Amino acid sequence: MIWKVIHDAERERGLEYFNIIIVQEVVYNSLSPYYRDMFIEIDLRDSSLVGNFSVMCDNEARYIYYHLNE
Repeated sequence: MIWKVIHDAERERGLEYFNIIIVQEVVYNSLSPYYRDMFIEIDLRDSSLVGNFSVMCDNEARYIYYHLNE
């Protein structure tokens, strides 16, 4: 599950309360390298994820990117 990936990252950083910023690949690609470095990539076709995932309005999306903000 995607939530498990994010939850594991949150626990690794020791965060109890946080905000999640999730962006589509098209948005990520438009960011400067400085801001890209803030995000972690999730491959939606990764076999370790359970279930079929799609991005609203972009069923062909292969990646999403997230950032945990304290």
